[in-house]
Amino acid sequence: MIDEFIKIKEKVMTGNWIESAAKGKGGVGITLETILGKERENLEIPDYHGIELKAKCSTRETHITLFGATPDSYLFEIKRIQKEYGYPDATLPQFNIFNLSIYGDRYVSLNHHYFTLSVDQENKQIVLNIYDNHFNLIDNLVSWSFEMVKEKLERKLSYLAIVHAERKFQHNVVYFKYNDIHFYQLKSFEEFIQLVACGIIRITFRISVYKSGRKYGEIYDHGTIFSIDEKDITKLFDKII
Repeated sequence: MIDEFIKIKEKVMTGNWIESAAKGKGGVGITLETILGKERENLEIPDYHGIELKAKCSTRETHITLFGATPDSYLFEIKRIQKEYGYPDATLPQFNIFNLSIYGDRYVSLNHHYFTLSVDQENKQIVLNIYDNHFNLIDNLVSWSFEMVKEKLERKLSYLAIVHAERKFQHNVVYFKYNDIHFYQLKSFEEFIQLVACGIIRITFRISVYKSGRKYGEIYDHGTIFSIDEKDITKLFDKII
């Protein structure tokens, strides 16, 4: 991986910024994977020979996505959350959406409800707790089992590489320059659970609706993600290089 990254930097040092291989905010990561010869797929496996790659070029978004994990408590929890706790979409107010980051050390307010996470060690699960505006618990049915979360974490993130890049826009084309790479090794699932409990790792729901096409108005689940601020990365991982 280091050898490959050196080749990428040498290419950029000659003045050849690398044209983005994809549109949108994910272009920096997809372009790096393309350079490394990785084909695009949706398998939840590490990106490069057992190493998960995270490429960043924005200083505004400090959080790093660890993995996506839909609640495994009940089959249709995402649809129920959208229906019961969502709020009107800005352009299609007849349809509800639900975009919210939730933490284990604080209450997050939305639509006259309060949301927080708790770790249930007895039942081995992470629980979403929802309160009314008088802080009465009204819903704790949404949860993620330790078994499911541990399997995802250890399969995908035993080893992690974070790459920092620059972005430029020239003649209607996006280009990237990859500057540095750092390698990390996962500490333990127990550390992960503690970081959820103390609010270092958050869970973000990204539930919207299709705004055109044959699925117009139907639920569009962009994924429920676990993420961590890059400044806290060494609380979950040991830095190798």
